[in-house]
Amino acid sequence: MKNFTLAALFVLPLAAPRPAQAKGLRVVATTPELVDVVSRVGGPLVSVDSLARGPEDIHRVVMRPSFVTKLNKADAVVYLGLTLEHTFLPGLLGVASNPRMRQDAVRQCVGEGCIDCSEGVAVLEKPASLSRAEGEIHPHGNPHYNLDPGEGPVIARNVAAGLSRVDPEHAADYAKNLKAFLAELEPKLARWRRLAAPLKGVKAVSYHQDVPYLARFTGLEFVGTLEVKPGIAPTPTHLEALVGLMKTQGVKLIVREQHFDAKTCAWLAEQTGAKVAVIGVMGNALPDTKTFVSFSERNLSALLDAAGKP
Repeated sequence: MKNFTLAALFVLPLAAPRPAQAKGLRVVATTPELVDVVSRVGGPLVSVDSLARGPEDIHRVVMRPSFVTKLNKADAVVYLGLTLEHTFLPGLLGVASNPRMRQDAVRQCVGEGCIDCSEGVAVLEKPASLSRAEGEIHPHGNPHYNLDPGEGPVIARNVAAGLSRVDPEHAADYAKNLKAFLAELEPKLARWRRLAAPLKGVKAVSYHQDVPYLARFTGLEFVGTLEVKPGIAPTPTHLEALVGLMKTQGVKLIVREQHFDAKTCAWLAEQTGAKVAVIGVMGNALPDTKTFVSFSERNLSALLDAAGKP
């Protein structure tokens, strides 16, 4: 597998038109929580596979041969967008041979089978300019909006619209399933907002700059990151400065994204007396979090526990 190259992908079978007798849409989603939303909105009319598994860093997902096979057979690909999947989705679209979805330098994916869940999201941290000196900056803004449970309805509506575009014959079914999903989700969102109220104004630091949407939902005030800049690993000098900042501002909460270094966060907690909350940045990153609801609920629970706000 280590010797697998992009060139080798071209020997895989080309995408063929769906046979007339085939039943249901074949959908590929980039993350596990998107698989859940597609399953809820699509119901028995769709079958859906995930590309990312959950525990890995979404920014470090490596394209595998199985990805190409899945995409070549798919009627649609559902993704978070805003270049979140930049390490694997553009390359995958470039080597796959599916006329329903094609690589595009600006929009990432073009074609009737492209379902971008970021459409309509209130995007945060759109950069005024781009510079390598600022680390790994996403040109269209911070892409981690899936950490804001409040964006769940936006994601679901985008999925429903995309499935209806690809399969207009069953648009009414997708609309019905969407309505049922939102009817379940809205009361949970109201409950989570009530639970999150004690977190408003609580100061915290995170390992990576992927928490602005989580802050928007919970009211947490993030004042720094363990990384020097996005994608640039912590240095001793930076960590010592962060210790000073946390002590000065009374920061007692460290948010560690599951795939990042636990040892460094534990050291920082020891130096400052802070507690560490471990969160996932996509579904299935932590046990029993494959669904959008369980993923969101687990993250909120971790924050409340570590902040001492049960």
